Amino acid sequence: MNAAALALRTSRLRIALGVAFVAASAFFFFFYTSAALQHDRANARASVPAWIVLLGVGFYLAPSIISWFLLTTREQKFIASGAGVACTFFGVFLIVSPYTFAAMFLFVGLSAWNGPADRGLEAAALTLLVYMVISLWIVWSALRVGKVQWNAFGVSVGATAFYLYFGLQSLSLAAYRGQQHAEQKKVQADMDLYKPAMLARQRIVSLTACLLKHHMLYPEAGYPASIDPLPPGYTCDPKLPTDPVPEFTFAYEPQTDSANNRVPDFQLTAMPRQKGVRGREPIMIDSRGIVFVDYPWEMDNVTPKIMVMPSDFSYSQINPLKLNIDLYIKNKGAGLAPATLNADAIGYLGYEEPIIEDGGTRMETRDFETLYLPPKTGNANRFAISVRCKSYGQNCLRSYFADYDGTVHATGEPRQATAADPVPLLCEKVTAECEDVIWGPL
Repeated sequence: MNAAALALRTSRLRIALGVAFVAASAFFFFFYTSAALQHDRANARASVPAWIVLLGVGFYLAPSIISWFLLTTREQKFIASGAGVACTFFGVFLIVSPYTFAAMFLFVGLSAWNGPADRGLEAAALTLLVYMVISLWIVWSALRVGKVQWNAFGVSVGATAFYLYFGLQSLSLAAYRGQQHAEQKKVQADMDLYKPAMLARQRIVSLTACLLKHHMLYPEAGYPASIDPLPPGYTCDPKLPTDPVPEFTFAYEPQTDSANNRVPDFQLTAMPRQKGVRGREPIMIDSRGIVFVDYPWEMDNVTPKIMVMPSDFSYSQINPLKLNIDLYIKNKGAGLAPATLNADAIGYLGYEEPIIEDGGTRMETRDFETLYLPPKTGNANRFAISVRCKSYGQNCLRSYFADYDGTVHATGEPRQATAADPVPLLCEKVTAECEDVIWGPL
């Protein structure tokens, strides 16, 4: 090949490398600014660390830069080496391009299925197709240029293949470790963010448990007019320190009966000192032992609602257990309630796997103990369930009783619920606003 022909082909190959760089830049711009990807990134647990992104960009840019630089020299062996690098790099892309384009096509299709067409994804798919055509041209041109010295061309092909194979493995491992580290940091940041609210909740739950225990022993005494200090006779000390959780302000409000000056109820609140911090809402407990939350208090454009979040009712699993036993009676029990609990009758509950004890009459989870009451004579298809809070004042306060007629009763006192206790609030059983709760945290 004469010098003029080699110079022309080398020049065209360098131009193709430049066009490929522009096409690749356009693809990543359209792809990473698309509405679909922005939505995914906004809902991701943790973003990819910037150093991983930069490392990946450098890894993919290096072969093109090296190839372009070698093609600008006058030595034929360097020119052939540059052609070998370009041929291998873009050749590998052509091998995987059908899978890449298929994934891109699927991505665009899913985006269109879920809503209006995403112009960013469509533009990215178009630039990817252009990049594929340019890659084909580069491979063909690099082979023609490489003929000037096949030995140098072959060595660069092998070196580039080695770089891509082991480099991709190393890059994938680095990306995996970087993503893990980013997720760990995100989890820790979330824990740090929600820790004050968790501590505040634990604090007022513990204080409420103290008040309810004393009230169960001495119901005629009512609740104290103040807990700072407590009246004589209390065996626990729920005194509110000045700043038990610096991010919250605690308050005890007795609900005094003006007729006899007794205190039949109370409200114990934990109020965030600053509004607008995610994960910190006002919390209130009264003598029912229900944790009410003013949610979402931190959002100015949303009307707050009094809700039970989370609910001991859901955590106790009494409702799914009752429904599963009803299904067992209908489908496997020939219309008869089981004499004792078994794995088939319990079914899948969702929160945690229970342990069956005492021949199927008792069931244990971490925070609740469930007693199964078998059918009575004359009502072979009826049963009852008592679910008592074990970790009272720590992870729960409420206990529940599903009577033989299906009615559920609840109590906030440290005992088993009975048929004499009131039924749970609707907002305690389902995610809904507690419309009958009188509390003005704002």
